[in-house]
Amino acid sequence: MSAYKQKGFSVVELMVALLLGLFLVSGVTGMYISSKQTYRMTDNLSRLQESLRFSLEFISRDIRMAGYLPCRFPPTFTNAITNGNSTWFLDFFNYGIRGYEGGVSTFPSEINSDVVPNTDAIAVLKGGLYSTSVDFNNDVTNTVTLQNPFPTTEFGLGEIAIICDPRQASMFQISGRNSAAGTLNYTSSPTTIAPDNAITNIGSYGDDAQITPYKPVIYFIAPSTQNPAINSLKKRFFQARLIAGVETAEMWEEELLEGVESMQILYGLDVDNDQIADRFEAANDIAA
Repeated sequence: MSAYKQKGFSVVELMVALLLGLFLVSGVTGMYISSKQTYRMTDNLSRLQESLRFSLEFISRDIRMAGYLPCRFPPTFTNAITNGNSTWFLDFFNYGIRGYEGGVSTFPSEINSDVVPNTDAIAVLKGGLYSTSVDFNNDVTNTVTLQNPFPTTEFGLGEIAIICDPRQASMFQISGRNSAAGTLNYTSSPTTIAPDNAITNIGSYGDDAQITPYKPVIYFIAPSTQNPAINSLKKRFFQARLIAGVETAEMWEEELLEGVESMQILYGLDVDNDQIADRFEAANDIAA
């Protein structure tokens, strides 16, 4: 009988094949890891850009509303609120926008201890998107009667309202409300909600008047609430909310975007009144 030779791979050939396979697997693995890292980076960048667009839309919408009233801005006005003309978020009739330059300006006490050093802030003072017609107001009973009922989500107890007509405007704090009857009160003592009304004579308004909630807001950079090691874009706004069953109006904080290290704002100046900005300056370089 003749012997048959067995054919196969030697140990050296197997080792060479395994080594080549290892190189191929290492290359594919490296490409996979690199692709995964690139995907994560692109996804994070996309999320950041989306969040940034979202935040900028909030800020730009509020800035476009700065100084807004449902009436043409009148020649005379009354601020009935205690210290209304000296409180930054109540001084509506003198400022529609207040800019704060990091490292230079004195920030409002509500955010002063939180603001990241050398970052800017911007406060926008404006009426709300909701407005409705007035029937009449009575300075004897301190009651504004609207032409229609208003939503229960508007004109919260302790919030600020602005009433206006072509001749005048008045700002007051709401001390009582009845949404079904369409009435608002502006007395000076029945609530404990600060700052309260210093006066209760806001003027005479008839059916040519409009009224809107007052919605001041300030944007600034502060450490994140969830992760204080990083900075975030935040805003504070004046609103009424239920706390332990009691409606309370105060400045509330909302975190818009994590990972924002700084915010620097320049303001366009139209020096020749042609509706086009001629130069841009920081807040501390602009005269009041």
